[in-house]
Amino acid sequence: MAIRAILFDFDGVIADTENIHIVAWQRTLSRMGWLIPDEAAAKAAEVDDRLWLTGLFATKSLVDGDIEGWCALKQELATRLFAEVDVIYPGVSELVDRLRGRFRLGVVSTTWRENVAAVLGRAGLSEAFEFVIAKEDVVEVKPDPECYRRALSRMGLDASEVIAVEDSPGGLSAAIGAGLATAAVGHRRPEGEWSAPARWFLPSLRSADRVVNELGLESAGDRSS
Repeated sequence: MAIRAILFDFDGVIADTENIHIVAWQRTLSRMGWLIPDEAAAKAAEVDDRLWLTGLFATKSLVDGDIEGWCALKQELATRLFAEVDVIYPGVSELVDRLRGRFRLGVVSTTWRENVAAVLGRAGLSEAFEFVIAKEDVVEVKPDPECYRRALSRMGLDASEVIAVEDSPGGLSAAIGAGLATAAVGHRRPEGEWSAPARWFLPSLRSADRVVNELGLESAGDRSS
């Protein structure tokens, strides 16, 4: 079938959010007197906050810690930072402008909806995306394919009509698990074992022409819903 929709992950694909998550967690956990190094906090950008904090508590032998409370504090700080800082990757706005109207566009993410809304709103891209599937919309986050299955159901499309753009093994697994073709985008991360499951590898999204050509989208797409 012809490709009719493109679904984008958010963190690491549309937006360079790693530093925001690092700072938000470091400032939050400093309230407990914990100094979290950058490389440890960076892992929180790749997994669900609750899973990351649960693992951190376990390493410190902290039992019955207030996971939800600390995650809420971190999220409150992160949302404020997202509204103040430009984090859209170079080329994303141009690519979205190139695709909108020809393809249905959506965001499928493991982050909170308010994070996505803050960043897209600041960049003037909110209206380009038909919908956002966020953390609060699913029971199981990536690598579980639930988020992509929800997106397919919402669009009423077959998986063969959709491409997912991801930046992590977990995201690729989620999309592939739902039957979607996948493109791995590296940005600063080189092609490697992590991106092997994807059909395409994109070094970045800087050139809309290159992305469209690589994915074979030049003659594809229509305005039908």
